[in-house]
Amino acid sequence: MVRFVHIADVHLGNKQYGSEERQMDFAQAFLNAIKFAIAEKVDFILIAGDLFHKKTEMDPVTLLQARKVLEIPKKEEIPVIGVEGNHDSTYFRESYSWMDYLAINGLMINLKPSFEDGKLRLEEWDGKSGTYYDFNGIRIYGMKYYGSISERIIEEYFAKMRTSKNTIFMAHIGVEGYVKNMYGCIPSAKIHKLGRKVDYIALGHVHKAFVEKNLVFNPGSLEACDITETAYERGVFVVDMESGNPNATLKKDFYEPRDFVILKYRVKKGIEELKGFLSSEREKTKLKNKPVIDLTLDVEKSLKNSLEEDKIKELISEYFDPLLIRLHWDVRDHFRPTMLDLSTKESIERSVVEQLLDNYSYGKIAPEVLKLKKLFSTSFDLEMVDRLIDDLLFEREDAKSPQKDSVLTRNLKDPVPEPEKLYIGRETERSESDLEEEEEVWDWRRVRDKGGRTRKRKKL
Repeated sequence: MVRFVHIADVHLGNKQYGSEERQMDFAQAFLNAIKFAIAEKVDFILIAGDLFHKKTEMDPVTLLQARKVLEIPKKEEIPVIGVEGNHDSTYFRESYSWMDYLAINGLMINLKPSFEDGKLRLEEWDGKSGTYYDFNGIRIYGMKYYGSISERIIEEYFAKMRTSKNTIFMAHIGVEGYVKNMYGCIPSAKIHKLGRKVDYIALGHVHKAFVEKNLVFNPGSLEACDITETAYERGVFVVDMESGNPNATLKKDFYEPRDFVILKYRVKKGIEELKGFLSSEREKTKLKNKPVIDLTLDVEKSLKNSLEEDKIKELISEYFDPLLIRLHWDVRDHFRPTMLDLSTKESIERSVVEQLLDNYSYGKIAPEVLKLKKLFSTSFDLEMVDRLIDDLLFEREDAKSPQKDSVLTRNLKDPVPEPEKLYIGRETERSESDLEEEEEVWDWRRVRDKGGRTRKRKKL
């Protein structure tokens, strides 16, 4: 019988929310998982991708954490076998990753296929590189993360694998359906096709634990990498395998993860009422360590300015003694009563537009917005539209001191210019003097058609 531990998604170096303490949490989780594996007297350890959080910009602290932890199983002569995840893999034109660095230094075995003339090759681990590793009658195949082409690569990979007993396939790839809108996932049926050739499929990438038909195993991440992951079940699998029959148990008690307290409160009067809410939440929350507090305040816009963030954070600190606080505002803005004459459609429309614009810093431009709307819905005079946009965005002199021909002051009931005077949408004959007056300007209507390049347009 062979015993091993299956770990995934360590994310060393994740300085979550800019907190060095959170970075230490990820390292502590990895250290605990490795010490737990050794205490279980395992024959080898699997790491199914995303050992690191960043494929580039490796900082000395993170690299030191990886080395120090991996030296522990090396001293015990326990092989650590891994594959590269999307956070570990190098960019397309690069071939040497930080996991390769660890492998060259004898701290782990980094399995991945090679390619020759565009064809995938499965080669035995030679001490520096390889696709599979044999250990006491068990063959372990490894496949790195390939993103959108994973499904095609895995089919070619499966076709070239040798059928044998006691075979493990390890890959950093997700199974569809466990997390919404997650990139790098393939249908479950594609993975299960491999069941005819292997006995244990060790996956990483999805940060929640799951098992399918005692064949596909995903332990989840060691720590919550996002606030949405705090409710996920996660841990490491301890696996006893004999004659191709895996007996896997998800273990979670080797590490006490950081507490996350997620709160939402609707403020009705002011900051004083928040005290009672925080006190009540603290009483029913059992904390094992200094938590991350994530508070969303639902508040009306008129009340928002009276609530000081610093005072709110002081209150949270008083009740929870948190590691860090994340404060969010869900601001509601009801339409206010108006004294304007609402007897006409135009006055109602203007009132609504003014209230909508109050949420932005554009200033009092409701009349111009309505003029622009009318231009588009009636004559669609593009020359006038151009000039109006210039007036609003570029603060032309005639916008500051409107002249007779300014669009801001022009009566929209005036005659529309003759069609031949419009220059957008067709070529017209122009004199040499017209050409001299051209300059490179940004054509805001055609910004998408040819990559947003500037076009020649007549000066206004």
